[in-house]
Amino acid sequence: MSNTHNDKKRKRSRSDDQLAPAVGPHVIQWLGKRKKKVPDALSADKNNHMQMEQILRLLALKERERRALVRYVEKSIDEEMNGGPKKVELQDSDGEYDVKNSAAAASHHHKQQELWPTSVTFSNNYDWESSVPADTKEKYYPSNKIRQRANHFSRNVYFKRITDKDHPAYGEFGLYCALAHAKPGQWLLDYVGRVTLGEDQNKKSDYVSDFGEHSELACDANVLGNEARFLNDFRNTGKYPNVEFNFRRDRNGEFRQGVYVKQVKEAKEKGFDGIKQDEELLVSYGKSYWKSRVDGGDLTEFVWRLPNQPMPPGGKPN
Repeated sequence: MSNTHNDKKRKRSRSDDQLAPAVGPHVIQWLGKRKKKVPDALSADKNNHMQMEQILRLLALKERERRALVRYVEKSIDEEMNGGPKKVELQDSDGEYDVKNSAAAASHHHKQQELWPTSVTFSNNYDWESSVPADTKEKYYPSNKIRQRANHFSRNVYFKRITDKDHPAYGEFGLYCALAHAKPGQWLLDYVGRVTLGEDQNKKSDYVSDFGEHSELACDANVLGNEARFLNDFRNTGKYPNVEFNFRRDRNGEFRQGVYVKQVKEAKEKGFDGIKQDEELLVSYGKSYWKSRVDGGDLTEFVWRLPNQPMPPGGKPN
């Protein structure tokens, strides 16, 4: 993961607050799942006037927990506004990772292997840290059913160096579609890494993703993972995100984080019908990711190019 984003900030008016979705009930639900005390002020806010910033000031949370809470609330509100949880088709990745390589696939594997960073262990299997409690691991990784996936590169995607000087991740790797047409909702590959407890995550890593049904775990592809670690954020590319992360269970019950082409109804690009061959895969890291990396957490100046907008005069900021 690497790159840039956020939407233009604007002053919030009283009418905005009235129209904004209520966050309080979702925060209370999250706190209940974590067995944390609900602040009296939040319980007393029966009309749900409190905004996220106010609520966070009431809670004694670690930075990791704050990000997990914000992500949970954003996801819950999105589901609330779009008619319930997204129904992602259960699609097993065994067919992608376990089929024997053809000559063409072997050639693709060799070319990608030459580009792979020597400091990163390639793997399509999650590496669980010993600090994760056995019952937690068993819940997501049933030991009597798991089979190891072959460690070869995906045939659905490929990665390469970004040579476009206007790209916010110029000089770094990007992930691209290898299929003639990846249809909306199609599974492409899994985001893989080392799984730790949320509080044990490497805070200096740019490759950490929330993991687990309640974001109580973290998946870090900093030193171990597959091509999904090269997914860039859409911010400042002039494009909308075309893929998204979705948790799923494979046929053996293993919990995995898949990278899926966005559904038509969820894509912001007008006329979106999937991803064409050689098109870069772009995801949203989420505002909380960038706020923790931008001085003061203010993203107003951080975003210099919105989707479907040309490069600003003078080109990319230094």
